[in-house]
Amino acid sequence: SWLESRRGRLLFELGKLAERGRNTELALAAYEQSGHREARLRQLRLMERLKRYREAWQLIIAAGKQTRFGAEERGLERIQSRLAKKLGKTLPPPSTRPVLTAFTLELDNPQDQSVEWVTMEHLAQPEAPVAYVENTLINGLFGLLCWPAVFAPVPGAFFHPFHTGPVDLYREDFVAQRQALFDEYLSSLATDEYKTKIRNTWRQKQGIASPFVIWPVLSEELLDLALECIPAHHLELMFRRLLDNLREHRSGFPDLIRFHPGHADPNGRYEMIEVKGPGDRLQDHQTRWLEFCVEHGIPVSVCYVRWNGAAE
Repeated sequence: SWLESRRGRLLFELGKLAERGRNTELALAAYEQSGHREARLRQLRLMERLKRYREAWQLIIAAGKQTRFGAEERGLERIQSRLAKKLGKTLPPPSTRPVLTAFTLELDNPQDQSVEWVTMEHLAQPEAPVAYVENTLINGLFGLLCWPAVFAPVPGAFFHPFHTGPVDLYREDFVAQRQALFDEYLSSLATDEYKTKIRNTWRQKQGIASPFVIWPVLSEELLDLALECIPAHHLELMFRRLLDNLREHRSGFPDLIRFHPGHADPNGRYEMIEVKGPGDRLQDHQTRWLEFCVEHGIPVSVCYVRWNGAAE
């Protein structure tokens, strides 16, 4: 399986080279034979440019019956919509998507800091601290809890002592090879045992390289706040989504997290906030995480920032 994944990646890269060299038939053949997660979209986009709309339509209908990768879902929807208009096809009604909570702030930025940092400082209060974490916090908590599973001595996962993580991390069978271990450590979320496991790993592995833990960001203060305020069932939901597709789902988390340690409702003791500055918009992988959170009752919102005095 490892060799097959390398072969798929190689075919994908060859397809891109052939496409740049205008050898379109070779490019299409390479994409078709590649099992790489981006190959099907590249193949369809090239067919569109070549105006081979009927072939592309047949491929996209067939894709609807096959496994789709996370980022591929939206890309296929857009291509199908364009093809339907060109071919006079009827599209199925669009699926209903969760409504995202959003708010707008008008802020000053005299020191020309990042929009996330300015927003964090504006929102932070003594009783409700805010941290700029982006992809580091949830990934870090996952990496600490499941450290023994990630670094399990599975054959072919490590070739020398200097790997920062297993070489099969993004292979389709990564989780299946370690399923029992992941189940064991995620089951500790049913009790407060997971907090002890995470804190012990944080102390014992401090500074050791991990594909999930960014040590300078994951301070003890942030760790304690997260374990106090984020309910275990929310962590389990996010960890299991991570395991569905580690390559794509480890990014796209909201920029900020605001803690409310004194909140009476255990589900209301934190909120994740995606920050968008002037002219910026949500990317697909960010939208998918936000919609997942809304669907599962995980508190998230989008903050749109405007600068005071800026021209409209």
